[in-house]
Amino acid sequence: MSVRPLSSVLKTLAAFDCIAAAPEPLRLVDIARQLGEARGAAHQRLVTLVEAGWIEQTPDGRYRLTLRIVGHAAMALEQSNLGVRFAGVLEEMVTESGETASLAVLDGKSAVIVRRVESRGVLRADLRIGTQLRLDRTAFGRVLVSFSRPEIVDRLRAQGVELPDDETITGVRKCGYAISEVEGPRTVSAVAAPIIDAQGECIGALALSGPFTGFDTDKCARIVVAAAAASAARLRGEQ
Repeated sequence: MSVRPLSSVLKTLAAFDCIAAAPEPLRLVDIARQLGEARGAAHQRLVTLVEAGWIEQTPDGRYRLTLRIVGHAAMALEQSNLGVRFAGVLEEMVTESGETASLAVLDGKSAVIVRRVESRGVLRADLRIGTQLRLDRTAFGRVLVSFSRPEIVDRLRAQGVELPDDETITGVRKCGYAISEVEGPRTVSAVAAPIIDAQGECIGALALSGPFTGFDTDKCARIVVAAAAASAARLRGEQ
């Protein structure tokens, strides 16, 4: 006899997902609208999540994640062995390129950096673990979208997330990597390539990044593509 999931729990987790996907704290009315239910029901779910320690209220009554999620995210990486598996890969990428190496995954509506090894140079890319990157303008975002399943891309579009255009996606798939420049205090160049697991799923992406001046895009592209391919082979048990 099959066991059915608890619909009330699924709806409460859906409220958690709403807050987790938002770039800033959300009002009750906004959460209720996204869930498609009455404010009273939505409020009960939020109270449950607050009591469990997953979310908290701001002084103005909005809801946001607590920092509890950070520790669990780090443990998820360790349990999946991604941290251990890719630490050495990132170190090798830095040694070979002289640039900063990172691992990112698609999380909600953004590409999120989950592991990073800084270059040894004086000039470095100003991005840190936990940084959320746009999917349409960054190398990480373009790669993760281009190699995601169609239903994931459709869901992101339905949510109104800014995505790479079809021409960009076609180009990324054709060459196997993406490049970008992220505007900030210093212009940062980056090149990223997908990591494909044994089931053909894109589970993340590797990238090299650094200040625009002196960044050798062609060299870094070769290093990143080779590192991503080697990592994928290891995941498939071929190395």
